[in-house]
Amino acid sequence: MIFFSIGLPSRFSQLCDMLILRLAEHAFGSVELAPFNSFDDIAKATMRGNTVHFVSASRQPAVRLQTEIVEAGRPFVAALGDVRSALHDLLRRPGCDLATAASELASSCSAMLTLTKAPGALVLPGTYGCDPHELGTAIAAHLGLPVGTNEIAAVADSLLDVAAAAASDPADAGELSTRQQAIVDGLLQPYVSYFAGGDLEVMVWEPDLFFLADERTGTHRRATVGPVDVTGRARNLLFGPYINLAPGPWSATVAIAFSAETAGNSFVIEVAAGRRLALERVQPIGEQVIETNLQFTIENSIDQPVEIRIASERAAFDGRLALGYASLAPRAAFRVKSHEELIESLRQ
Repeated sequence: MIFFSIGLPSRFSQLCDMLILRLAEHAFGSVELAPFNSFDDIAKATMRGNTVHFVSASRQPAVRLQTEIVEAGRPFVAALGDVRSALHDLLRRPGCDLATAASELASSCSAMLTLTKAPGALVLPGTYGCDPHELGTAIAAHLGLPVGTNEIAAVADSLLDVAAAAASDPADAGELSTRQQAIVDGLLQPYVSYFAGGDLEVMVWEPDLFFLADERTGTHRRATVGPVDVTGRARNLLFGPYINLAPGPWSATVAIAFSAETAGNSFVIEVAAGRRLALERVQPIGEQVIETNLQFTIENSIDQPVEIRIASERAAFDGRLALGYASLAPRAAFRVKSHEELIESLRQ
């Protein structure tokens, strides 16, 4: 049996993981904690594991796995917590920069859009805060774990230090530079507003989140704000940021500035998630900014994060481009099943 503990990458989610694990151990004996984010993860763990019971500490579950969890209708825990606290927790991880932390957190937030609305979800903290006794009681009841009051109290008492850490204050926004704050606001503020009861606003992927291909070394690195040299053979120039999006129809607008030397060359802008989802070509006629709109749909079968690729189609002797931003918004007016219906109409 798998008990899913799905949440943001935070100390609060770790508290929920440990509560479920120790309560399940009281109920079933041997239980293994594992990070299941895809069906491949589950298959590998079940084949190699020494137990039939697992607690899945899922932080970025693929869309396909999300869909199966919702459709199964079984109870699970959705540890939402606080987005700002989760970012603070990630930045405390050794070697984790802001772009990496914000991207990872955005993928988790995307999953929570779907999973917090599922009928089997126990969304935490709710009214329980970080009190391990209250949380443990609610979790045991929701998951149907056969544990008594004394066992719940013993588990909760053993996790008081973990609960105290989870309840600590989030990072002060003043610790971020203006540029860093722009990255956070564009990527995470739409989710903060949504989880507070608002609508899902337009998301902005800043250039800092993307990767720059290095033709000389065959490696890649984080891009920075500024121009990218397009000189050389046809190739991928920028790509990323590999962030999950919720299922459904989406619209992306990619703004790119081209130098005069790129006139007559052709560039491809592509959205992909393991496979191509949308593609547009642009051909600058001089120094100009081109905004390209791409329409695509995240289907329930998707099991890869989303990336945007910008590539040159022909060799260039000179020229530069600069990515301004990529903005993304759900297309709520388009029916999700319309794509399937249209494809089916071709076969009639």
